[in-house]
Amino acid sequence: MNQNKPIHVVGGGLAGSEAAWQVARAGVPVVLHEMRPERMTEAHQGDDYAELICSNSFRSDDAIGSAIGLLHEE
Repeated sequence: MNQNKPIHVVGGGLAGSEAAWQVARAGVPVVLHEMRPERMTEAHQGDDYAELICSNSFRSDDAIGSAIGLLHEE
């Protein structure tokens, strides 16, 4: 691998931030790509990197067709 070329990491969440940090610690140039703050989602509350979000944010609240929805209803 040519160490003059940067590694591109897509996503500035916890995993992407950790991956970029480890690559940089190894002395390899890294470019971290993150969609926020230009593009937001309902799950994200801020525009910082490595934001911890609940993975259930994208699941259905339908109590009949979804176990997660049933738990939410209870």
